[in-house]
Amino acid sequence: MFEITTDAVNTAVVHVQGKIIGNTVTEFRKEIEQQLQNGNNKLIIDLKNVPLLDSTALGVIIVTMQILQRSGGKLVLLNPQKTVSSILEVTRLTSILEVYETKEAALNAFS
Repeated sequence: MFEITTDAVNTAVVHVQGKIIGNTVTEFRKEIEQQLQNGNNKLIIDLKNVPLLDSTALGVIIVTMQILQRSGGKLVLLNPQKTVSSILEVTRLTSILEVYETKEAALNAFS
């Protein structure tokens, strides 16, 4: 469900596969918490293969963003599918979350 890669600029990329709803949110939260515990303060959440997420998953993303901001880090979202983009727009989270269509653009957000 999750694959973590680290880019040359020491940015952790969390590649998520499948829906982030129900019980999957708990796994998602644990994975994100693990990244924070590992000291990764630059996170990209790759949503390319996520067709749907629920409000609890959005909560995890927002809390993570706040934690990272307080510690001088940053969280960005990468390549959300159309449904996920719509959810982000309807909830107006695009006004507080940085969303990028390409990995290169997401990485440039940290420089």
